[in-house]
Parts: sequence; C-alpha cells; structure tokens
Amino acid sequence: MKKYLNLTSDDAVVIWGGSSDVNRNKKSLGLKHLKNFINDRSNTNILALAAPHRHDLQETSCINNEVQVFNKKLYKIFKKRDNVKMLDISLHRNNFTQRGLHLNAIGKGKVAEMIATS
Repeated sequence: MKKYLNLTSDDAVVIWGGSSDVNRNKKSLGLKHLKNFINDRSNTNILALAAPHRHDLQETSCINNEVQVFNKKLYKIFKKRDNVKMLDISLHRNNFTQRGLHLNAIGKGKVAEMIATS
C-alpha cells in the first residue's frame, strides 16, 4: 500500500472490480475499502468503473441484482467527489465471451477506449 501514498494530481488511478467480487457477503466491505481509498487520495484523479452485468446469468438473478445495488451505492459515494469520475460499463452481450462472464477482445477494446477518453 506504500506505493499509493505519494500520488498527486498528476497521477490517475483506475479502479475496476468484477461482478464476481460483488456478493452479499463482500459488497459492504468492498464499498468501505473503496470509500477509504478515495478519502485518503483527495489530490489524485480516480476513475472508477462500474461492475459489469453478468451475461452468463439470468437478467433477474440475485447476483445481477446485487451488481445493480453495488453500482448505485458506488455512484452515490463517488458523485460527491471532484477528483473521482465513475464510468458506467454497460456493454451489449456480444462484447462478452460465449460463456458471458468475461469480456472478449472487442469488449476489452471498447472498455480501453472508454478509459482513454475519460
């Protein structure tokens, strides 16, 4: 964690957790750590990416519902900060692998482009 202590306004940090990381047992802990991280770095540019929808599960699955709740809470925390920008990664199903969990090459390219333009 020491490498993050000397970040300045010339630096940028990209934070992106996967939807596999969002579940009922870890969602609150993850939000707490993210909030602490941004509170300690008010002079650093932070780009937070929303957790992606899981296309390998039904639209109304409990995990996809948890992802939506997590992203709403994340946005609520980050919208109050001038140095933090939240990027919504709402990609179509064809940007994911056949299984639907991971991004394919096209999806990765789109996310990289979104990050670069932000």
